[in-house]
Amino acid sequence: MKPIQSPLFVPALWEKEHFKILDETLLPQQVKYITVNELSEALRAVKEMKTRAFGQVLTFLYAAALVARGYKTRDPEPLKLRLVQLAEEFTQARPTFDFKGLAKYFDPWFREFPPGKETGSWFEGKIHELVSIIQRTREERARRAAELLPNPCRLLTHCNISGELVVVAEWCREMGKELQIMATETRPYLQGSRLTAWEVAQAGIQVALIPDCAVAHVMAKGEINAVLVGADRCAQNGDIINKVGTYPIALMAKTHGIPFYVLVQDPGPLVKGEDVVIEERPVSELFTFQGRSCVPEGLQGRYPAFDLTPASLISSLIGFDGTFTPERFRQRFHKASPAARNGKEKKEPYLLLYGIPKRNSYSYLAHALKAEEVSTVLVPEMRPELWGVHVIIRELLQRNISTTLISDNMMGAFFAQGQIKRLCFFYSELGEKGPVGICGSLLAVQLARAHGVPVELLEAEAVRESPLDRDASTFLGQKVSPDGVLIYPIEREVLPWSLFKENKADI
Repeated sequence: MKPIQSPLFVPALWEKEHFKILDETLLPQQVKYITVNELSEALRAVKEMKTRAFGQVLTFLYAAALVARGYKTRDPEPLKLRLVQLAEEFTQARPTFDFKGLAKYFDPWFREFPPGKETGSWFEGKIHELVSIIQRTREERARRAAELLPNPCRLLTHCNISGELVVVAEWCREMGKELQIMATETRPYLQGSRLTAWEVAQAGIQVALIPDCAVAHVMAKGEINAVLVGADRCAQNGDIINKVGTYPIALMAKTHGIPFYVLVQDPGPLVKGEDVVIEERPVSELFTFQGRSCVPEGLQGRYPAFDLTPASLISSLIGFDGTFTPERFRQRFHKASPAARNGKEKKEPYLLLYGIPKRNSYSYLAHALKAEEVSTVLVPEMRPELWGVHVIIRELLQRNISTTLISDNMMGAFFAQGQIKRLCFFYSELGEKGPVGICGSLLAVQLARAHGVPVELLEAEAVRESPLDRDASTFLGQKVSPDGVLIYPIEREVLPWSLFKENKADI
């Protein structure tokens, strides 16, 4: 099979004296490349998220090739030391990604270095060989993923897996499998809208776009029968680290009996997911859109770029050399016992708010903070209408209530870390089947239910103003969905009364 390739499948290209990186922040409006002649340009592209995922792999490898060109001697030791430093420099730019593990590919090359060869040119040749091998193994990994998918397949995906989803779709066609894709928009950078939905639609595959907070709702309605995501890191025990929002999707998939598949790489020395440093990105990336601020001054925010999905929520890990259940993955890769931890770092507790409070409820929230002995209300954006941004944070700040804004896909990370002490859920009506709420209500309450967090039912404000955004096609009134992409219709969500009968942790 010769698959249709997305430009994201090879997001960095070598060109004789330099290389160029696909600027993913400009997609889909522009397909533009950044020319890299100096190491500093490569580091800047990684730090500013001009490239990510597999693009970071190629950028690091090609940066190593550029560095190697300066070593004309026949002694490999100076270059070896310089590449250790290079891995550290890239790690400082993006601390969660395993650049040091990637640099381990170089170790056997130095051991087999042929005497008399010029170090730099020989090493550069080895890098190009490695890139070719990785590209072939990615195509094979996509084939194994396609084999796992049901027929017909209604597939949910999150963020972007660097063009590999298009290859999976092509393999499905080859196998005679029907495939429809639903992509989360993936805030704050909207990689699901700008990258995944775009590349899939360009390849002629049916794709629909949903807000991040709608994942529980579409699963509950039976719209999804498989989930496929990538992983920025994986551990020997089968845990994965991926774009924030992956964990709640995995948890909802487990709740609804939907298989959750992950494209992974070898774990290297990482024993368990909790040993990874989770990068905290600047909140300005959450607070601004297309260069303009969308929040009032003085607001606090949080942007953990990744979250941890435990192996217990994963059906299969699809690697470069095989497909594994979490148990088989551990048998294959587990090499070391985890080091004893000195106790978990104490993290700030929050009261989580979901739904639109009545005006007379804000004073109650101030009392609820004192009762829970927490100081801050955590407010999701509440896409697509952005009620959290347009209404709620402004009301809270006017009353001098400490407020922190997050995107909807970050809720799971704060629940998983035990930081949510209570969920105040505001319903629009109480029906025979259960409370009715805005988009994302089911996700918020199911997360609370799964983590044993108390849920308080409160009546919501009846909002009469027309929002700028009514679905995932726009953000702050600006069109963000690429041409040819279907938009999933937003509905009010009914939460079964059974969710409120008990409140003990399910995980």
